[in-house]
Amino acid sequence: MKKLIILIITIISFPIFSQQQHSFNYENNQLEWVKVFESSLSKSEIEQIISSKGMFKKLNIEDNLIKGEIENIKCDFETLGKSSWTTSFYIQNTNMNFSFYINFKEGRYRIILNDIKLKTIDELSTGDLTIASSNAIEPLSDYAIRKGKFRKGFLKSDVEIYEFTLTNLFNFNNHNKKTEDW
Repeated sequence: MKKLIILIITIISFPIFSQQQHSFNYENNQLEWVKVFESSLSKSEIEQIISSKGMFKKLNIEDNLIKGEIENIKCDFETLGKSSWTTSFYIQNTNMNFSFYINFKEGRYRIILNDIKLKTIDELSTGDLTIASSNAIEPLSDYAIRKGKFRKGFLKSDVEIYEFTLTNLFNFNNHNKKTEDW
């Protein structure tokens, strides 16, 4: 009997402890993604990486801050090993646009994304009913938040895809340096 009670408690508590950690925050009706990266790269090296990539727009570089915008980032669910059958349709049919801020401290940098919007790629309609029109722009919070809390469906699988995509985009430690020694 004692083993049965322990087994039941273990099964019930497993989903509580297995929830994924993520970098999204929702406060004052604002959805943000905030993540700190440890790095040996200097601010000038990161500036150079950002400038060399064509996706970073409207760059404004100050003392310990870089800010700008990024448009048309596709979530990389396939590299994560997800299939189109198990990935939410809105992730498959949208690109992300957002503003970013990069703050620097010794040995690390912090990324803050806000104004995260999703832009529809293809129109989805059947007959007279249009479910999603092409180039429609909606905030990610419409899909992630309900009544001031994260939606269960978002936390169950969608957040992992966003976390993977955004982490890979802003982890400058993984940037391949071009060398003349090949």
